[in-house]
Amino acid sequence: MFYKLSNTADLLDIESVFDAKFKYPLLYNSEPIINGLSEQSLPIIRMNNPHVIEYAIWGMLPQNYSDGWDSFQNLTNTLNISIDKIHELEWMKNSLVNQRCVVIVSGFFTSFLYNGEVYPFYVYSKNRQPFALAGVYSRLGDGFMTVSLITTTIDNELKHVHNLGQDFPICMNAHDYEDWLSSDLNLTTDGIEKLKNQN
Repeated sequence: MFYKLSNTADLLDIESVFDAKFKYPLLYNSEPIINGLSEQSLPIIRMNNPHVIEYAIWGMLPQNYSDGWDSFQNLTNTLNISIDKIHELEWMKNSLVNQRCVVIVSGFFTSFLYNGEVYPFYVYSKNRQPFALAGVYSRLGDGFMTVSLITTTIDNELKHVHNLGQDFPICMNAHDYEDWLSSDLNLTTDGIEKLKNQN
């Protein structure tokens, strides 16, 4: 499970890299550690609004859910969901087709098991630019949005570091994330593999 992100990028840098504007720029705060185990908002770009950066609460809730975020997350953690398992959740599987988004980060934390001890490992882009993580979102009755990161089996150079599990966030640079948001995205296994392999 991935539950710690980082966003230390400057607001103007994010807008420049993603060619998008924050809908509510005064709400943006640079945060070195964003802990998903407490209610946190993340900057996202949605597939039907690709030039606007909005906010969604990390930990997806069903669209008709009316109770609190804490009570739902105590029942089932939805900070991340494997792309292979999203179809098993009736309330979530439609979001993969119609409600994809990207979450903007400057990095995230994973865990590395070494000599019987677990160490945190920070993942960031080589050029230290903000980048995108694949996600899905829901819009609640009160207008708030919630988001889950999409994970998949890793097959890259970080496989030896992320050795406590097989699933890893789908990372995309700012030039490739449009494929994830495209309504023409091939959501078959082959299509997702192609998306993973270009990033």
